[in-house]
Amino acid sequence: MARKVFGDSLKNAMGKTPPSDDDLDVKRTSPTVARAQASVLEEDKHATRLIDPTAIQMSAVMDRIDPSDGLDELVSSIREHGQKVPVLVRRTQDGALEIVYGRRRLLACRQLGQKVRATVMEMTDEEALIAQGVENNARQDPSFIERALFVAGIIRELGKTDETRKNAQTIAYRALQIDESLVSRMNRIATGIPMELIQAIGPAHGVGRRVWEKLFRLCEKDVARAREVAGKIPRNIPGPDRLEATVTLLTATKPSTQKTHPSERVKIGRKGNRITIDVDADLVPRVEEAVRKLVTELLDRGQDRPE
Repeated sequence: MARKVFGDSLKNAMGKTPPSDDDLDVKRTSPTVARAQASVLEEDKHATRLIDPTAIQMSAVMDRIDPSDGLDELVSSIREHGQKVPVLVRRTQDGALEIVYGRRRLLACRQLGQKVRATVMEMTDEEALIAQGVENNARQDPSFIERALFVAGIIRELGKTDETRKNAQTIAYRALQIDESLVSRMNRIATGIPMELIQAIGPAHGVGRRVWEKLFRLCEKDVARAREVAGKIPRNIPGPDRLEATVTLLTATKPSTQKTHPSERVKIGRKGNRITIDVDADLVPRVEEAVRKLVTELLDRGQDRPE
């Protein structure tokens, strides 16, 4: 898989060819040392080796809502047949090992307590994210919202300033090989829907942009209610049905908790010597009793007045 990923599609996505040996920044203290250093670097870039999975850290930008979802089948396969396809790992600037792609295989090996077969390469942040996006598109069918979250993650990590945001958007559309205009829209959708709501719905494979965009607009109107709805979504139905149920819940008119003013339930009118009283049906007995009592009291007070 690494060979496939780092073929023409990845080179086209990155917009450049892999660096040659002459481009390696090797400190040349002596011909012998230089050759040794270059050899180590070259081996480190392409070597496939067995590594303790706990020594490999996850990257900041995830490409799945829940990488552990449905992991049992992969664990069983690796236990029975071994790990056939290596994961890709890179060295960060501080020397740590970080996964580029193959998170589920890494998690499966962690669960099995066995070393993971990995290809280690020197890669920049941008190169790693492009490789991650290209490989995921080739290997699986990621859902729209997972792709949108990946875009939002790239912009969050690489576009922290106005100067770097444009470059981050470029990395995003190269990684996913999508139209540049779609990047901003996907970022708005992924960041505009509360994360707890996205997690409650799940990937919803097969559902396209339009439904997620509709949900985004509903969340824009009332973010607090969107978070509240997250706890009401049934988890025992497929993801697409959960998404549909969420849209239905947010579209439904919320019952008003505002109390009706008493004067709106009792209306009194007058025409000449006639007084009319219109009241809600449930108030008729009490209003009738109150009117009779009030009239009696008024008449009694009138009889007590001196002429």
